[in-house]
Amino acid sequence: MRSDGTPISAFTLRSCAGFEAVVLDQGAILQSLRLPSGRNVVLGFEDWAAYENDTAYIGRFIGPNANRIAEARFRIDAHCYHLTANDGANNLHSGPDGFDSQLWSAAETKNGLALKLKTAAGHNGFPGATHVSLNISLVKNKLRLDVQATSDRPTPFNPTWHPYWNLCDDTRVDGHDLHVDAQNHTHFDSGKSLAVEKTRHDFRRSTPLGSVRLDANYKAVKSAHLQFRQTRLTVSSSLPDMQVYTGDSLPHPRSGIALEPQFQPNDINLGQKCLLREGSTYHHWIEYRFDEI
Repeated sequence: MRSDGTPISAFTLRSCAGFEAVVLDQGAILQSLRLPSGRNVVLGFEDWAAYENDTAYIGRFIGPNANRIAEARFRIDAHCYHLTANDGANNLHSGPDGFDSQLWSAAETKNGLALKLKTAAGHNGFPGATHVSLNISLVKNKLRLDVQATSDRPTPFNPTWHPYWNLCDDTRVDGHDLHVDAQNHTHFDSGKSLAVEKTRHDFRRSTPLGSVRLDANYKAVKSAHLQFRQTRLTVSSSLPDMQVYTGDSLPHPRSGIALEPQFQPNDINLGQKCLLREGSTYHHWIEYRFDEI
């Protein structure tokens, strides 16, 4: 239950392969994901009070815009819009009242959960009134998120899911191997592509993560793998880019790693691929697959 007395519901999804996921209607939060062995591989909290104090967006569905918007402002068709600056001069994860702060309507489906949310025009500074639908399914060894949305006017729309993964029993993810199939990452302000070759961002081959600190957007990602011993997580998506964050600012530093498919940070001020116009539909998916190899 939220501090204002609003009840929160938890929905348990189970697959025939023995996987189990718990999703909350508040913030579309992925609270836990258990392997057939019973091991939980995402960070989460048992009680809502901990989520209300969370500043790391643990498990949340971020929107309408994930990541940063430079100077907390953007321009669409000659109109300038201003947002809350909550990351220095920038807007991070849509500000203090984004999708992750909302109570979604929820209905169980054959293989999972359907969540819906409506936002008013101008909510949190974003111009469009949006209708957002999430379909979360757990089938065999795959957890999948399908996102659809429409808007009544042009608006940025670049959401993502924000679970932090930890495939081992250790309190840090340093012992994992990471593979990100991408040739370039991007510079935040300019959006310029920078080669990963011969830099700390180069994970084109599966490489021990160790103490490398990452908070980087990788361009044109084909897939990403996170592995600990025989357990491998593969993250794939219809979205072009992926933010990889090693959780260095978590309350327990590096206790989880976030792999966040999305359009590039600050895209609304760069290529505007994330611009959702009236009459159009946003439709993208993210899939998490687990294998024992």
